[in-house]
Amino acid sequence: MPPPPTLFVRSLPTSASNERLLEIFSEIGPIKQCFVVNEKGTDKCRGFGYVTYSMEEDAQRAIKEIREYDGQRISLSVAKKKINDKKKTAPKDPAPANTLKSRLIIRNLSFKCSEEDLKQTFAKFGTVLEAKIPLKPDGKMRGFAFVLFKNVCEAGRALNAMNLKEIKGYSKPAAQQMKKSQLEDEDDSEDDSEEEEDDDDDDEDEVEEREDAESQEGEDNDESSLESDDDHDEDDDDEEDEELEEELERKKTQKKLLPSDVKEGRTVFIRNLSFDTEEEGLEEVLLQYGELNYIKIVLHPDTDHSKGCAFAQFKSKEAADKCIAAAQDEAESGGIRVDGRKLLIVAAVSREDASKLKVKKVKVETGTRNLYLAREGLIRAGTKAAEGVPAADMAKRARFEEVKRNKLRDINVFVSKTRLCVHNLPKSVDNKKLKALCLQAAKGQKGVFITECRVMYDKKPEKGQVLGQSLGYGFVQFRDHEHALSALRHLNNNPDVFGPHKRPIVEFSLEDGRKLKIKEMRRQKSKVNLHSNKHFSGFRTNPEVEHTELEDGKKRKKVLPLPSHRGPKIRMRDKGRQHAPPPKNLRTGHGRKERQGRQMMSRDQDRFDSLVEQYKRKLMRNNDKTATIRRNKWFDS
Repeated sequence: MPPPPTLFVRSLPTSASNERLLEIFSEIGPIKQCFVVNEKGTDKCRGFGYVTYSMEEDAQRAIKEIREYDGQRISLSVAKKKINDKKKTAPKDPAPANTLKSRLIIRNLSFKCSEEDLKQTFAKFGTVLEAKIPLKPDGKMRGFAFVLFKNVCEAGRALNAMNLKEIKGYSKPAAQQMKKSQLEDEDDSEDDSEEEEDDDDDDEDEVEEREDAESQEGEDNDESSLESDDDHDEDDDDEEDEELEEELERKKTQKKLLPSDVKEGRTVFIRNLSFDTEEEGLEEVLLQYGELNYIKIVLHPDTDHSKGCAFAQFKSKEAADKCIAAAQDEAESGGIRVDGRKLLIVAAVSREDASKLKVKKVKVETGTRNLYLAREGLIRAGTKAAEGVPAADMAKRARFEEVKRNKLRDINVFVSKTRLCVHNLPKSVDNKKLKALCLQAAKGQKGVFITECRVMYDKKPEKGQVLGQSLGYGFVQFRDHEHALSALRHLNNNPDVFGPHKRPIVEFSLEDGRKLKIKEMRRQKSKVNLHSNKHFSGFRTNPEVEHTELEDGKKRKKVLPLPSHRGPKIRMRDKGRQHAPPPKNLRTGHGRKERQGRQMMSRDQDRFDSLVEQYKRKLMRNNDKTATIRRNKWFDS
C-alpha cells in the first residue's frame, strides 16, 4: 500500500505557525507530519508549508474542503517528488554546465543592504527571480547574498557590470557566478564581515552547497528553455521539494547533544515505556531514587513520536544503582511502573559499545504464537521452488494458506514448534508408513523421537474392524523442534517421496490454546481419579518407625503383629459366635467360561428330562391299548 501523499500549502501569511497549521488541518483527520517553512533563524513564514495525513482519503478531503488560513485564501496541491534521474542519464561536461548557471553570489555585502535594495540594484540587468540574504540564528546578516536571474545572459551582464562596485555605500562587493570549483576553493580571507570569520565561512559553505544543489536541476537546460514560463514553474516545484528535504534535514541536525557519563555509571537506559508517557511523568517516578540531571525520551526522527525508550542521568552513581536494583524486582507487584507498564532499566552504554552489541545480537523470536514459523514451507507461484509443481498442488497450497491466515486471526491459535501437518498423502499411506517417512527425513539428526504419528480417516478406527478411507493428511509430533524443522524441509515439495505428480505439502500445525487447556485439565482430572480409586492389597505398614518403652526405661522398635486369623475381618458384633466351617470340597466356579458351561449343562439336562417324559407318556398309551384288547378276546365271550 503506497504511503499517503504530502500536501503542499501555498499563499500562507508570514505569521503562519506549525501549531495553527496543525489545528486547521487536523479537523479533517489524523496528521502524521505538519510544518511551515520559515526564514532561517526567524519565525517568519516563507509563504508555504507541508502537511502529511495518515490516510490518503483525508488528504483528498483536505484538498477539496480547506480554502483559508485565518481568513487568507490558500491553495493546496500534492507535493511533487524530486526526480534525480536527470543527473544519471548522460555524462555531463562540467565546463558548459557551469556557464549555464544564472545565480550570482554577492560577497562583502553591507549589513545595511536589504533584499529589496538588491532587487532594485540588479533589476536594470534583467528579471530578478529571487534576492536572498542568509541570516544567522540570532537574526543578524551573514555578509553575503544570492541573486537569481531568469537566464544566464542577464546574470552575465550583472556580473560584468556590478563586480567590485559599491552597493549602499559599502566597500566594493565581489559578485561571482555560482561554480562548484569556486565554492570549494574560495579564499575565506576576502570576507571582511563584522562577524566572526570561521563561523561565517562554515555557514556560508553550507548555504552555498544547498543553493548549488538546487541549481543543478537545470544544468542541462538551454537558454531558451530557461526563458519559458513552464520551466519556471517546474523549477519552483523542485525548489519546494528541496525546501521540504532541507526542513527534514534541519530537524534531524537540531538534536541537542546531552552530556554523557556512561563510564561513570550515572546514566540509565529505560525500555518498555508507554508511547503516551511524557518526561514529566517519568521524572516524578524516578525522583524517589535520587536527584536527576535530565530525562530524555527517544523520539522517531520522522514522526517525532516516542520509541518507547528513554535515557535518564542521575547526579550520583548510588542513585542510578538504586534505581536499577528496584527495577529488577521480579515480584508481581514489584519493579518500577509508569502508566501501567513495568519498566526495564539497565545501565547505559556508549555508542561504540551499543553498535558492537547490535552487530553481535542474534534475533530471537519472543512471541508466544510462533508466527514466524507460519511461512515455513510456503511456495509462491512464479518462484524457482514452484517449477514443476502440478497446478492441482499449487491450488491446494493456496487454499491451505488462506485457511491458515483466517485461523491465525484468532489470538488463541498459535503455530506449534514440534507438530507437523502433512497434506497430499496417498490413500495407501498409514500410520507406520508415515512414521517411517518422517524418521527417514530426519535421519541426519541425533536422538530423533516421534511421540505421535496419526493419519486421519473418515471414521474413527475401532479394534477388530476394517479402517475407513484415508482423508489424505496426517499429523506427526516430534520431541524437538530441530528435528521437526529438518523433516519439514526434507519432505515438503519433495518429488522423490510420492512421485513428481503428488508432492507432500508439509507445514507446522496450528493449535488452539483453549482446546489444549481443556485437554490438559481432562488429563489431570483423570490422573487424580486414578489415584483416588486405587485399591491397596494386603497390610499397609506405617513408614515411620514406632518404638515401645521397656520396663527398664529403654526403648526398642515395635514389632508389628501378624494377622490373628485368615479370612474377612471379624466385627465386634460377631465375636463369640460359632460359625459353621465351610464344606471341604465345595468349589465355586468363577469366570465366564464356567458359567457358560453350567448353563449348557442345565439346558442339556432339561432337554433330556423332557425326552424321558415324552417316552414315558408314549409307553403308557401303548399299555392302555393292549389291556383293552386282551379283555375283548373271543374266548372271554
